[in-house]
Amino acid sequence: MVYEMVSYECKVKSIEPLRYIGMYRAISDCDGVEITLEMNEKLMKISEGDNLVINISTNKEECLQHYFCGKGHVVSITKLDNIYRVVVSVAGILAVLKMKQRPRSPFKVMNELYIGVSKK
Repeated sequence: MVYEMVSYECKVKSIEPLRYIGMYRAISDCDGVEITLEMNEKLMKISEGDNLVINISTNKEECLQHYFCGKGHVVSITKLDNIYRVVVSVAGILAVLKMKQRPRSPFKVMNELYIGVSKK
């Protein structure tokens, strides 16, 4: 089987608390791609200024090499004001990627993906 993967090196720009206790949103700049991750502090504590590696892959084994690994699905790909927005749901927790270039593989609606996150 051929595995597809994209990997980003990111700097966390800001942290926003969410309504649910322990949930927050980490907004990161990742080499020209903005990635917003919803996270629970019991799963992984991310702080403003942290350097992260975010790996998005069709390979579970690659994902398991990271501190956080979650299985999700691409739920939508939209374009607004020349920015593409890819939404991946990991058991209801969202990862949102905003990019200027058209998303390529592995980003296709309903694709099953693994999102791995580690601090650098």
